[in-house]
Amino acid sequence: MASQVTRLYQAVLRDREPPISIRLRRTFSEWTEAKGFPPASAARARTEHEAGGARLVMERRGGGCGRYTLGEPVAGGLLRTQVTYAESVPGMTGWVVVTVEQHGGREPEAVTAPGFLPAYLRTARITDGAVHVEDGPVVLDETEVDRFVRTLADPRRRVPAVVVSVDAQRPEAGRARADHLAAALTGAALVVRLADLRAQDRFNETLGERLGVYGGGVRTYVTPFAPAGERYPERHLTMGGPRLRAQGAAALGVVVEGALGRTARAELPDDVRRTMGAVRRVLSGTAELSAIAAAAAPVPAPADLSREELRRGMMALTRQPVPPAASETASETASETASTRSAAAAPPSTAQSAAARPGAAGPGASGTAAPGTRSAAGQGSSPGPSPAAGPVGGAPALDVAGLVRAVADAVVKELRGELESALNLAASSASPDDEPGLLLREIRVLGAHVAGLRDIVAERWRDGPPPVAGEAGAPAETRAEDEPGARTRTRAEGEPGAAETREAPAETRVEGGAGRLRREHLFLQKEYADSAAEARRLAWQVRRLERMLIEAGHPAYGAAPEEDVFEPTGLVDVLVRARAALRHVSVGDTDGPAARLDLDHPALCRTWAAKAWDALCALDDFAGARSSGAFSGGFYDWCANGADGRRTIPTGMLAMRESRSVTGSAKFSEPRVFAVPQEVHPAGRLLMEAHVKLRPVGYPAPRMYFHDDSGGASGKVWIGYLGDHLPNTRTN
Repeated sequence: MASQVTRLYQAVLRDREPPISIRLRRTFSEWTEAKGFPPASAARARTEHEAGGARLVMERRGGGCGRYTLGEPVAGGLLRTQVTYAESVPGMTGWVVVTVEQHGGREPEAVTAPGFLPAYLRTARITDGAVHVEDGPVVLDETEVDRFVRTLADPRRRVPAVVVSVDAQRPEAGRARADHLAAALTGAALVVRLADLRAQDRFNETLGERLGVYGGGVRTYVTPFAPAGERYPERHLTMGGPRLRAQGAAALGVVVEGALGRTARAELPDDVRRTMGAVRRVLSGTAELSAIAAAAAPVPAPADLSREELRRGMMALTRQPVPPAASETASETASETASTRSAAAAPPSTAQSAAARPGAAGPGASGTAAPGTRSAAGQGSSPGPSPAAGPVGGAPALDVAGLVRAVADAVVKELRGELESALNLAASSASPDDEPGLLLREIRVLGAHVAGLRDIVAERWRDGPPPVAGEAGAPAETRAEDEPGARTRTRAEGEPGAAETREAPAETRVEGGAGRLRREHLFLQKEYADSAAEARRLAWQVRRLERMLIEAGHPAYGAAPEEDVFEPTGLVDVLVRARAALRHVSVGDTDGPAARLDLDHPALCRTWAAKAWDALCALDDFAGARSSGAFSGGFYDWCANGADGRRTIPTGMLAMRESRSVTGSAKFSEPRVFAVPQEVHPAGRLLMEAHVKLRPVGYPAPRMYFHDDSGGASGKVWIGYLGDHLPNTRTN
């Protein structure tokens, strides 16, 4: 069995100054010499040495790349420090990746940055791709605060920034804390010390009250960071001054562990990830140095003619109608140009007959109209023909309905298969620390959402194509004249319709107010979903702490690991997770209705998903207890008489029966009949009345219908439906 590998440290550094190898070999060798190893040899491509139980391997290939690996024994395992580098090539800046991993061992070691890094960072201006990575703490005075805030907000920043505030009680403590943190986090974080109270006040004033740091505290600003739009200030963890003064190095160790934990789990940049494999092949002798440059250049995707045809068809649908004035001018110009060219190219007799023929000037011309007089047909303000209306300029008519079907089929059949294959491969190669099946679950959720989109598109095109933007009958939000201020822009004073222009401001105010209220409503929905998710997380943490208190004083060795809290992103995510994780609950074919709610109500679906997951977990616990004989009542009794350690939901969310008006009507009862195995019901389907109300009132009001067979042959609870409210006497 392969030993467990835990990554404890990772730094990704960009070095523009060639050659990297000379500076890196010198500083790394000085560090290993202090550990008892001989100096590194510049003449040999590979060297191996052992000293005091540790083993050092240094490899390089020409002047293009190299790798240094130091393995040191620790309690029950091995601590491996590895440095891999690649010189700059066209299209890629040279990079150095430093990792520290623990192989085996019962507990992860407390590590800090490898000791050669400060010396290496002093050899050139080395960055994380955007931010200069310093070899020690940066002292920030009042004049440099604005520049540093811009650095914090740089979207390209990858390393966390640890800011040490001023400790008025112990003025020298801030310097000592910054030095300690910088030594531990070299290469993996930027450590900044505020020089004085003026700099601290300026920094806090710039970031705002919820993002500041003061009182001798230390705050870690992670990425991404946008001070003006930061909705979760708690992401940027703070270690308070009182705790630092009381616990000293132990509290600083928590800060170090948090910062290193974020960078150790970070993914490599795309170009580094692509070329890392090439470097390994080069060092193993299976590839030449040119493979690194080839891997650095992004490979263009091959052209797909069928998809290009779909793209062109979709672009044709987005063409906007020509404004009336421009249409008339263009048509007149085109007619005159065409007439001139035809007259010049045709024989004299043909040109004369064409000029004498009525209506030869074009479709809008009259046989009695004087030259230069606009016909009545040409005075209308209707837009030019839409692309879907028929042939234009002799081009074949576009089959819009066929195009929609083709796009839906391409997305569902082709794209889903490609993504599933790729993510299955990624899931199979995931590290042992990753959640099992996470990537596979995500692609299944994505597939259900894509299928839901296809169904929505098919339904909306079933009765004919929707009107094109700008045409009569188009939705109000897509019509140009309904945009705020459109009437003001299209008619000037004194022109026909000027009276409407004077009435526009009132309509504009109403429309603007309605739009603002809609935006505020969506924002409040998102805030509610975030608050509900945070409440669930805190409740889970309280339950975990309660269990720890109960178990205090007992040996914990061999105890099952605590289950991580699951934060579903939507209802389909819940269904996929339930199928994989819940043993006593079986979920039927209800992905379509669930996906539709996810797509139609993205702000509310997180709240519903959390409730649905809680209900499914409660049903799973209940079915397990009842099938084993540990509980003999129904699910309502299970929730109403909850005991410690039992997962339940409020009984107000439960309805174990439907009304007589529903069960007595085939129109309403038939939609509540869902498929089950024949071992549950011989007919293979049955009426499910019991349901969980994810939202008691209002619209939409999602429901989850289930059948309890936990005391029967299957010993499970069967989920028949999760989606919007089914029809009843009120909805129909």
